[in-house]
Amino acid sequence: MISPRTRFILAYLSPAVLIYGLFVGLPLVQSFYYAMFRWKGVSNRMTFVGSKNFVQMAQDRTLHTAGMNQFLLLSLGGFFLVVFGVTIAHALQNRTRLSRTVQAIMLFPQVISMVMVGIIWQFMWNPSFGLLSKGAQALSIPLPKSGVLGVSGWANAAVLIAFLWHAIGFYVMLFSAGISGIDGEILEASKLDGASGWTRFQKITWPLLWSIKRIAMVYVVSNVMGTFVLVRLLTNSGPDNATQVLLTYIYQKGWEQSQMGQAATVAVYSFLIAMLLGSLAMFVVGKNPEARRSVEA
Repeated sequence: MISPRTRFILAYLSPAVLIYGLFVGLPLVQSFYYAMFRWKGVSNRMTFVGSKNFVQMAQDRTLHTAGMNQFLLLSLGGFFLVVFGVTIAHALQNRTRLSRTVQAIMLFPQVISMVMVGIIWQFMWNPSFGLLSKGAQALSIPLPKSGVLGVSGWANAAVLIAFLWHAIGFYVMLFSAGISGIDGEILEASKLDGASGWTRFQKITWPLLWSIKRIAMVYVVSNVMGTFVLVRLLTNSGPDNATQVLLTYIYQKGWEQSQMGQAATVAVYSFLIAMLLGSLAMFVVGKNPEARRSVEA
């Protein structure tokens, strides 16, 4: 016999579970299914190939490049977003007019679409009239003659910079909220004990931001896995697939090359990589230090 409380919980959760299963679970299952077929996506003619697509795509060098770019965006982007985010948030804790102005400026990229971000940074790096290119020339900083976006290493750096510019404001806001939520009496007590600013941050502020760090890492993985629009507009996956990421490769395989079976295979690999990266991010954050202290106590 189902209790009234259980019925209430089931009734409350069932719409969300249904929507999630319909728009997330079902497409995921379909991706695994289509990955076992050779299919152009424009007809009902599908040839079963079993694991052949998985083997073929596992040996694809472009897929390896896309996966490596995704990992570098996560590791470097995640590192800079967390470090810069918590540092800037800590520096802006004094609620002055200047700190509020700086926060508003840093949040500005969040209110514009990723399409606009790609277009803005494409103009910024333009070798003829781009502000960054002209500034580098004025400072005698050597840049590639063909433009930053035309050379593989430079192009990857340009994607990373644009990604950080768009995302950093959100992480500053996130860590600011976390720091503001720390009990001020704890920080005051540490001051009375003679702890320096760095010691207070290292021993008190940083450990107490554990839940915020977990949220930040989840958002980092989500944002990195969704860089399709930025890469597509900024570099169009070039030069020579050097800035290819998983979503752009799925698009290329499915819609440009009409290989929907292989596109579904890349989608499956993307799902597995996202799960792996998410687990890795949770491992980096570690366990809740407060929970560990309560267990030891």
